[in-house]
Amino acid sequence: MGKALICTVGTVYEGRENILNVLAEEICNLQPAYVAFLVSRESRSAAQKIAHSAKLNPSCVEYLELETPHDLNEVFARTNETIRRLLAAGFSPADISLNYTSGTKVMGSGAVLAAVFNQCSELRYIYEGGPKGDRVIITRPEAVSAYRDLQLAVRLVEELRFQSASDLLSRLDASLLSAYDVEILEALRNIADAYNAWDTFNPGHFVEVMRKTAATFEPLKKFMVDSGTMGLLAQLAGDLAQENYSPYIFADMVNNAARRMIEGKHDDAVARLYRALEMLAQWVLRRYGIDTDDVDTRKIPPRYRVNFEALRSMDDGIVRIGMRKAYELLAILEAPLGLRFQDKKELQPLLQARSKSILAHGTSRIAKEDSEHFLAVSLELFVSEIPDFCEICHNLQFPWLRNRYSCSLLLKAATETRTE
Repeated sequence: MGKALICTVGTVYEGRENILNVLAEEICNLQPAYVAFLVSRESRSAAQKIAHSAKLNPSCVEYLELETPHDLNEVFARTNETIRRLLAAGFSPADISLNYTSGTKVMGSGAVLAAVFNQCSELRYIYEGGPKGDRVIITRPEAVSAYRDLQLAVRLVEELRFQSASDLLSRLDASLLSAYDVEILEALRNIADAYNAWDTFNPGHFVEVMRKTAATFEPLKKFMVDSGTMGLLAQLAGDLAQENYSPYIFADMVNNAARRMIEGKHDDAVARLYRALEMLAQWVLRRYGIDTDDVDTRKIPPRYRVNFEALRSMDDGIVRIGMRKAYELLAILEAPLGLRFQDKKELQPLLQARSKSILAHGTSRIAKEDSEHFLAVSLELFVSEIPDFCEICHNLQFPWLRNRYSCSLLLKAATETRTE
């Protein structure tokens, strides 16, 4: 395919005519298959002289005339557009160079920015009249791109796109970064890995990785957690390993649901909230010596026992109950949680919407309003059973998200909505 060159050309003033010969010689040495001159109305003729001196085929030359050479946005946009067309024509970024020797500072700046953002192979600048003659200074923009990718990875972590951040960081060449940024790179790799683990219910790995991650870098401080949260996560990891339902597990599930809402994944959010409510019921039933995976019907009041006996499996003779039956049983036992669940009439349409969702038993999608309402109602049930639940949720949420889905604010909003 050959190479392509984008060349800025400014007005040539008296005594500076040699720049035209210098640029023509540069083009002859490069032998590009295509040249695009970025020019103003006044400098177009100078670019044409360069093309003539370099004996360029007119069909392989383009003149990009700017309305003004002093508008950075226009220069960037025109250069960016030209690079896109070159890519569409079959050139790769590695085939495209930019020479910004001539032209206004604005022309050079805008063109360089476009070349860097499109990862073009090199930036060329000719330094004239040195002791050893003209010298071509070549800058490869990979270092700028590497720093940009490092900043992008920080943004990806903030947006909960941990695997994307890890993939980007794994491709980043550390040799292009400063010593300080290399340390940030290593720390950020750990952070993306750790938060991906926490977000997929593996808090033990988070604790293990973050304990060896430096916490001194200003751009990464938003991702650091204090010793108190580390302790809660260690407790959470232990509870999960031992299948010991606890307020920490419930809070982590609710927080995970809130994060899915932030991503717009409302079906996933409701699925997590449903499971969290089910675990809450199972946790309370254990106080009565009842296991929902093997219900001892002798612990159920006689007048209700036959209803649960009807659920006994023909295969293994075990009575198992799901979330709704668990809360029904709690109400039968006159447990406050079961009675509160029974009284929350607004839960029924929400549970029906969940049942009809594609992640449950139907094909519909959960609406944003329904998932947020489900979260608020669920929080009321958790707080009624666990008074400090909002505080636990706060401490077990990702630190940069703690004020976005505040448990206490959601409860306040739900109360105000109900009283209107």
